[in-house]
This record gives sequence, C-alpha cells and structure tokens, in this order.
Amino acid sequence: MKPLRSFIVDLACVTLLLAVCLTIAWPRWRSGIDWGDEGFLAYGAVRVMNGELPHRDFVSLQPPLSFYTVALSFKLFGTSLVTMRGMGLSIFCLIPLLLYAIARPLMNPAIAFAAALPACVLGLPLFNFVPFAVWQGITATLLAALLYLRAMSKNNSWLACVAGICTAVSLVLRHDQAIYFSMSIFTLSILYRLGDKNFTWDDVARLLSFWLGGVAIVLLPLTLCWWYAGALPEMWRQLIQFPISVYGKTSSLPLPKISQQPTMADAAAALLFYSPPIVIILATLWFVQRVLRGRFARREAMLGFFLVWSALFYLQALTRSDLNHLLIALAPLFLLTAFCWKIFVDAMGNRAVLRTIISISAAGCAGGFLWLVRPAVLPDSTKTTQLLALNTGGVYLENGQWVSDLVTDVQRYVPPNRSMLALPYQPMFYFLLERRNPTRWNYLWPGDQTTKEHVDLVQQAMRDPPSAIFITGESEMAKYAPEILDYIHGEYHRDADFGRLTVYLPNETTPP
Repeated sequence: MKPLRSFIVDLACVTLLLAVCLTIAWPRWRSGIDWGDEGFLAYGAVRVMNGELPHRDFVSLQPPLSFYTVALSFKLFGTSLVTMRGMGLSIFCLIPLLLYAIARPLMNPAIAFAAALPACVLGLPLFNFVPFAVWQGITATLLAALLYLRAMSKNNSWLACVAGICTAVSLVLRHDQAIYFSMSIFTLSILYRLGDKNFTWDDVARLLSFWLGGVAIVLLPLTLCWWYAGALPEMWRQLIQFPISVYGKTSSLPLPKISQQPTMADAAAALLFYSPPIVIILATLWFVQRVLRGRFARREAMLGFFLVWSALFYLQALTRSDLNHLLIALAPLFLLTAFCWKIFVDAMGNRAVLRTIISISAAGCAGGFLWLVRPAVLPDSTKTTQLLALNTGGVYLENGQWVSDLVTDVQRYVPPNRSMLALPYQPMFYFLLERRNPTRWNYLWPGDQTTKEHVDLVQQAMRDPPSAIFITGESEMAKYAPEILDYIHGEYHRDADFGRLTVYLPNETTPP
C-alpha cells in the first residue's frame, strides 16, 4: 500500500504543478512580441532551414543547437511564432516537473513540490514563453542532473552515459551553463565518495568515464562536422573570445538597488538578486561546520552539489544584472533552498507541532513573496490585443493589425527574391516579412562590432542590395555605426516614419 500511496501523492503533485503552469501560461503564451531576441531565434532557425550554418554564415552569441530545435518544430508544425511559443510552453511545463523529479528522491512530496513551484512563476513567463537557447539548455541540464543522480544512487553506468549525452546537448544549447553543471558533477562525484564508504573510487571513475563517454558521443561527430564545414574558428571567436574580451564592457549592468525601485513588485524583484547569495552563504556555513565536526554523509554530499551548482549558475546574473539574467540562474537555487529546508525540518526531530507551524509560516511567506513579485515577472494578459494575422504570426499584440498591414505593404515592394535590412536589432522583421538578411549580422550593439565589421556589413549589403531598410532609433545608431548610416543615406531615401521606426527605400524606387 505504501508504494501505491506514494505514487498517488506524486501524481497529485505533478498534476497540480501542471495545473499551475497552464493557469499562468494559457492567457499569456501567445501575447506580445520581442523584436530582438525572439526575432533572432526565429530568423536564425529560418536561416538554418535555408542551409546556412550558425557562426560560419551568421553571427550568434549562442551555440548552434537552439536554431536547429526551433527549425525542427517549424518543419513539423509550420513556420510561425505560435509554433515557437508552443515549444516554449512545453519547456515551461517541463522544467517544474524535472525539478520535482530531482527533488523527490531526496525530500518528501511537500518539500519537493515547494522546490518546483517557484519555476511556475520565476521563469519563461517573463520571456513571453519564447524557447530561448538558455531555457532549452536549462531543460537539458536538469534532465542530465536527474539521470546522473539516479546513476549514482543505483551505481548504473549506462544512466551516467545518457546523462553525459544530455550534458553535451546542453553544451551546444548554452555552453556556459553546461560548463558550470559539469564542474558540479565532478564535485558531486568526489563528495559522494567521501560521504558513502560503500561507494568506491573505482565507482567514481567508472561513472565519470561513462558520463564523459556520453558527452563524447555527441561532441566528437559535431566537432568533426563543424571543423569540416569551417565553422570552428568562428565558433571560438563568437562563443569564447567575445564574451571574455567584449561582452562585459558593452553589456554589463550593476545589481539593482532595492530602495530605488518604484513599486513594491519591483522592490521584491530586486530583492531576488540578493536572495541567492544569502541562501548560498548560510548553506556554506552549515556545510563547513558539518565537515569540521566529521559528520559528512550522503546528505552533505548532495548539499555540496546543490551548493556548487547554485553558486556557479548565479555567476550568470553578475555581469549583466537584469531580471532576465537572474531568472535563468535560479533553477539550482530552488533545489538548494528546498534541500536546506529539509535539513532544517529534520533537525527539529519529533517536535511535530512546531515543525508544522514553521513549515506553514514559511510556505505562506514564500507564497506571499511570489504573489508580490508576480506583476514584475508576469506579462499582463488583460490588455486589449489584436491578432498578428500573418502566416508567420499567430500571436496577439496591442498593435497587431497595424503590424500586419505594415508587413503586407512592405512585402508588395520587396520581392521574395530580394533582401532587406532591419537595423540595429529587429530581426523579427526578416521573419515576419519572409525576406532575407544579406549580411552575416542579425544584430548591431554599441561596442560589440568594430569599424571593420561595420564596413564588412556594408560590403555584404552592396553585393546583395536591400530593397528596403528599417532603422529603429537612428539617432542612437549614428553614435556607434556611422559608416553604415553613410552608406544608407548615400544609396537610399527616407520614405516613411512610424515613431522611432524609419523606412528607407533605394533612391530609384517609388513604392506602389
């Protein structure tokens, strides 16, 4: 009866998590649009479908696999934003389930549920349910963690191998997260051996070898393919050299100050930036005192794993401290916090009444905090919106009809066999208009590109002259890309202005 009761409880928790996810997501998953990052992912997938290779044929700061997964979804369900959002909705529902599955063997159902519940709010809703590379990478990493933990508990080499395959998939989705996770896996293997005398160094070496073998199964053929295709040098420059040498200088943001936030919701969101260090420091102090007292067992090994994983993931929020970069760092922290709570509850022993009171109080505080931060992280589903009625659309915007009309008008004088430019960073226009970008650059950002790269962009555009050029925020662009604007002003004329958006047409062209 006990296994059946446990199964029913787990099924109820999983069902409730899915219900919470769908309740939050359903009014919102097709709302809004991101002209930059979402457009970059969507149009990058289209470029892949047209035979182009990421990094070699177009510049990307993300590893290549996310473009292929989105391209596959386009092939299966149609090339549109609603297809991509459906993929994001699936990932959004899957992440809490993976967190619950990781936590459940270590905690009771209530605490495991508490570990997964925050991911229903603090995650993809802020990203309009777009399946960015980072969320695909988080999903693959969580699956790898689930499999490797199971491999260690069962001493199963083949599970470790599959965990390695998932780790490699994560690496070609979001390489920094995969590196952080891999460091955590090595830490876990050592700590697990120290905490369980029945787990030998030979077991550690065997599981790690199979895990590395799984990584190699994926990475070796991909590396050979990229080397043969000539993509490896550009991958090195775009994924390794650029983040180290340039990104921190052009895109860094300081930690927000709580006292300067305009609303309670914003103050609660700012407080999130300081919560991980507090939890990590407290967990570290407890971990150290257990080591010093010689009371090191499996529980401490698992705590050390969650501790290292959480601390490394938090590094993602330090260079660019905005809410987007914080939320992608929180999944391991949810597990660490829940595991610390389990340790605290266990320390109270048989004081059931006190334990219940404290647990209910903590759950109430956590629930109240999530409710308070909700306006800052959830898109508003109450605004009046209009369908973006395009073959590539399917989402709802406040100005959906206007965007649909604009796209239809531009398509009439940009033939399907001609290119266009959308500068500095509105690649969504390429996707919605179903027109190609004649350059390697889907984005421009102050300081990210050199003068030589601006000149190269102009030369690429001259070889395949755009039939239209969209510029958003031309006055700002003039400060960091004057060479590009000189080319545009010399060969094109201003045809229309729509707020910050300016449309340029070739000098000899008159629109119908």
